[in-house]
Amino acid sequence: MSGPSTLLNPAARSNAVSQLRATSALKGNHPRQSSSSGVYNTFSPKQIQGFKEAFNMIDQDGDGLISRADLAGMLQNLGQEPKPSTLDAHFASAGSSSSSSGSASATINFTQFLTMFGEHLAELDEASTLVDAFECFDERDQGVIDAGEIRYWLSEVGDRMTEQEIDRLLSGPFTDRSGKNFDYKAFVEAIKMSEPAELE
Repeated sequence: MSGPSTLLNPAARSNAVSQLRATSALKGNHPRQSSSSGVYNTFSPKQIQGFKEAFNMIDQDGDGLISRADLAGMLQNLGQEPKPSTLDAHFASAGSSSSSSGSASATINFTQFLTMFGEHLAELDEASTLVDAFECFDERDQGVIDAGEIRYWLSEVGDRMTEQEIDRLLSGPFTDRSGKNFDYKAFVEAIKMSEPAELE
């Protein structure tokens, strides 16, 4: 396979490829929940205090746990309908203490609340890292990149990805019918939207 047709900045692209390889979402490895003891090290004391204030606002009965009723009340105060599926998703992503997130007794303690926010922020950071890396290949700022060029960089430069890993990345709805253009913005959006479902 011949190299890419244009190399505007090979050093930047090499660095971008390293970021793409290091990003767990690219290889299909979704972030795991942080251990509860490590989550407090993720945030500054000021951030933790802000999360505690938010937690206490949601914990309407002040028992130190967010129940389904607490969360439903908060959603109603925000003008949203507290659908059971929405509540289930929040409790599942938080690793609720109840064995069944749909249970009326499902609760979220502060550590679970903090862990949930830590994971969400990590996902956002991972998504922005992916976009930044892909943008090095998007010379016309169109949200798509040449699939052959990204295949070259991922398979031939630095710490190489396997053909299977590259095929998984470049297959499916993110590559046009011709197989020449990869819609990296749609790919990153799909990753951001699929992460909470992976935790259920």
